[in-house]
Amino acid sequence: MERLRPGWFLHGLWDEEYQRYRLLAYLKHVQAAFFAQRLYPPLSDLIESYEELRSLAQAQQTTAVLEDSTDTLYRIIQFAIPKLEESIQEGQQIYDLIAQHLQVEVVGLIPLYKAEGYLFLRRGGEKVVRAYRYEIRPIQDKEGLVGIRLEPVEEFVFSILATPFTILRERLLKTHKDLPTPLTLVVESPLEVPLQETLLPIIKRNLPHWIAHLPPQGTA
Repeated sequence: MERLRPGWFLHGLWDEEYQRYRLLAYLKHVQAAFFAQRLYPPLSDLIESYEELRSLAQAQQTTAVLEDSTDTLYRIIQFAIPKLEESIQEGQQIYDLIAQHLQVEVVGLIPLYKAEGYLFLRRGGEKVVRAYRYEIRPIQDKEGLVGIRLEPVEEFVFSILATPFTILRERLLKTHKDLPTPLTLVVESPLEVPLQETLLPIIKRNLPHWIAHLPPQGTA
């Protein structure tokens, strides 16, 4: 089981022991991924499945008479929910540890328009700074939710003395001129965790919060 897809417990052999085995094998795979600090997509899959099973469990409580197949489903659900919850807690602890160590700063002035801009990312002791363009847009028909796009644009060799982030920002804006005064953030992670599977997803989930709590326009 590479991913924990919605309705996974209804696929394959309809047998309680078989479905338990499938789940335990998947959770063993997840544990190995978490040990390597690879959080996504396993963590989001776990949460989605947990919420799905919780909804089914609540629905079953309103059913007066359960058929045999539903009894089997009930036992699978009751077995799976605490297992998923335990794995989610493990993943969330790793997420929180990494997120708490992220250092976020603004380069240049803070503009009025913040829905698009740039983000410099430096990870661990790497001498490479990755520049991304971000875009935050509301999701239609989903009030309060936003979609976040993070697109790589350039990479720079970094030296804290020779190439401070202000210089890197100037270089970036000379090449990309469609945003004349963009908000530019620097995110530094002292932990050298996987980029695609951990660091970038965590940054995307925290980006709206960081921007919402910036000082007033014009300050740095």
